[in-house]
Amino acid sequence: MTLKTVILIRPGELTVKGHRARERFEKLLVRNIKDALSSEGIQAEVKRGFGRFYVYGPPESVNVLRRVFGIRSMSIAAEVEFTSLEDLIAKSEEYFRDIVAGRNFAVRARRAGEHPFTSMDVNRLLGERLLKYARKVDLENPEVEVYVEIRGNRAYFFTGIVEAYGGLPVGSEGRVIALVSGGFDSLVAAWMALKRGSEVEFLYLNLGGAVSKYYVARAVKTLADRWCFGYYPRLFIVDFTDFIRELRAKVRPDLLGVILKRYMYRAASYFARKVDAGGIVTGENLGQVSSQTLANLNVIDKASEFVVLRPVICLDKDEIVKIAREIGTYDVSSTVKEICGIYSIHPRTSASLEEVIQEEEKIDESIFLKAIENAEVLDIRRVKIEEVWDKTYEELDIEQIPPGAVVLDVRPAEKFRLEHIPGSINVDSWYLEEAIAKIGRDKTYIVVCDEGGLSREVAYTLRKMGISAYSLKGGIRAFKRKLSHLQGQDAS
Repeated sequence: MTLKTVILIRPGELTVKGHRARERFEKLLVRNIKDALSSEGIQAEVKRGFGRFYVYGPPESVNVLRRVFGIRSMSIAAEVEFTSLEDLIAKSEEYFRDIVAGRNFAVRARRAGEHPFTSMDVNRLLGERLLKYARKVDLENPEVEVYVEIRGNRAYFFTGIVEAYGGLPVGSEGRVIALVSGGFDSLVAAWMALKRGSEVEFLYLNLGGAVSKYYVARAVKTLADRWCFGYYPRLFIVDFTDFIRELRAKVRPDLLGVILKRYMYRAASYFARKVDAGGIVTGENLGQVSSQTLANLNVIDKASEFVVLRPVICLDKDEIVKIAREIGTYDVSSTVKEICGIYSIHPRTSASLEEVIQEEEKIDESIFLKAIENAEVLDIRRVKIEEVWDKTYEELDIEQIPPGAVVLDVRPAEKFRLEHIPGSINVDSWYLEEAIAKIGRDKTYIVVCDEGGLSREVAYTLRKMGISAYSLKGGIRAFKRKLSHLQGQDAS
């Protein structure tokens, strides 16, 4: 008996599309399958049939094919040709007899095409043939399921089904621009847009510096390498630090977050036009932070020229993190820290459009335009992460404060007044050089912020100045947890 190993692919909802749309979707799926296989260095032949796709390649191909959107499930099968029902049953018996030996089994036959027999005929006849090798037939709770899928004069034998993620083929629903921070929410949102068939281009508005850029690029590349098949997405990186300085100098602190988000939407609209996108994707989550209240989202929305899609808007954080683990972005997103020190600790949760527009009139928009016009562009699947990497980035964190070190707290003064590490000095990171000139360049500095994002940037800047500096890992929040733990141990 001549057998061919094939991966039998079952498409998702594209099978319910009309003829013209289905033809287009299926061609896109073939394109994406070929790209996914090529990305792993797998050589395989891909064929399209009615309601099924066939990949003639190594069985391990299923690992990457699971990540191709538009595929509902697949099976590693043996393909055989047959001439009659008796020939089919004989070949099925030969293939499955050792598999069912001594076990409870069930036959699951499925048929497509014109045949002088039914699926039930195959179930009955093959069940009778295999029963002499097996313990018994058990249709409800079998130890092994014998699948026979019949298409034309070919049959496909398999015993398992590998579930995939369904959705629509990437490219079938146009293009979107995703605002990303590298964190859990924005990457999961981008993934969900990919799942619904959109080609996703990425936009990162860098509020920090070189260190943040590296960690975010690494996170976006992880998502793109694993899921963006059929096209080569770009990551647009905009240095927003000068514009942040302008906002801090000109607008009310309690409205800064809303105004910044409106300019992020304006930047996204600019790049959406540039890449011919039809919408903007964000990782906003209702009520998670002050800018994500319904009132503020209404004000922010009006700055966008395009529809804003928010796939994770009503998910709990635990649900988002669960998806991040599933799609392979959890670890890299965990290394991305928020740039604190920008927002007020008393932000407005219900800003009015009128007062926001009034504040925006104070802003020199040429700074904003210069930033977006000078964006850096990374071909994120093709780029080697070493191209945006400096070994210093991963040597910045320190877990304990060494004796004699100077602790610089770069959080806003209002946060510093509420709580800080004893002996630390509050410094505005925007005026770092002036502070160091007063304290001295011959010290070892430990920089601290809320979570470790801004402190990494400051420590890196100090090192570039030839100064010994580290970032306190996890920021003041981790320091407080550790201190609380030690105090608990002492009490016991």
